[in-house]
Amino acid sequence: MTKRATLQQIAAYADVSIATASRCFSNPDLLKPETVIKIRNAAVALNYKAPRIIERDVSIFRIAVFTRLFSHEGDTERLRGIFNALQAWPNELILYSNGDPTSFVDCVKRLIVTKRVDAFIFFGQLINNDVYTYLEKFHVPTVMLDNDDIRFSRILCSDKTGAELAAEYFNRSEYKRILFVGARPGPSNINPGVRLKSFRDKLHRSSKELVSELLVDPRSPNLHSQISKALEGKNRPQAIFADSDDLAVAAFRAARALHIPIPKELSIIGFGDTDTALKLGLSTVRTHLDATGRRAVEIVRSIRPDSKPVNELLRPELIHRETSNK
Repeated sequence: MTKRATLQQIAAYADVSIATASRCFSNPDLLKPETVIKIRNAAVALNYKAPRIIERDVSIFRIAVFTRLFSHEGDTERLRGIFNALQAWPNELILYSNGDPTSFVDCVKRLIVTKRVDAFIFFGQLINNDVYTYLEKFHVPTVMLDNDDIRFSRILCSDKTGAELAAEYFNRSEYKRILFVGARPGPSNINPGVRLKSFRDKLHRSSKELVSELLVDPRSPNLHSQISKALEGKNRPQAIFADSDDLAVAAFRAARALHIPIPKELSIIGFGDTDTALKLGLSTVRTHLDATGRRAVEIVRSIRPDSKPVNELLRPELIHRETSNK
């Protein structure tokens, strides 16, 4: 049986120090490209196998994405943008679900110290000082989505501006009875109430007969009955602004079940512009979900240890389809 080559033998073969040979397998970015090539050629010649914890093909771009995939309606579209952008390079995309804060911290720190990934993209995730220290110490490129944390590069599409666009539309309209349908603040929302407050502040409430607000749990089995109840009665709303496309779809289905003509007797506008909104012909506030994912990859690929954080703000758009009048 052939005896396994040692790191010392690799260093001697390549005519470098043991420390340099070790760095080639753990952090090759710190070495000159020609040095890396020389050490890797030595490893091939001697059939050297690096320890598993640091062994990986550095030609593959490995990116960890922490997402609210099962609690946020737009993250699927963002992931599609990330996936499509990554096709330009050999890549490995690793998905994690935002969950318990303690397990999140442990997971991120473990990925950093074992050099398992080259970069992070976080969807709507709060980063504490402990994790930030690790990211800075090891110079791991990081991009935030839906979190205006000035310590990191980030891409935002203003919730405030998007809600104001909907309010401005209703201000110009003849609708007098308007219902806001929103999600109750929860752990997956780090900016609770922004859309409701912005919509409320911008709307000319004095010129409307009735402006009501319905806060619900989007995952509740009673969601349909709650919205249906709000749509029944003589003074039912003439228009709905929902702070997510999921809730707008729920309102759409409740109205159809009650045989309320859309948009003749009920106008519905959602928020996000998800695939479902497009398929149903749902009017909505477009937040550029796919483009956000693609741009996140471009930014994270460009970050260097001396780079300053990038802050990009995308402007939302109000998209009219079959559920509202222009």
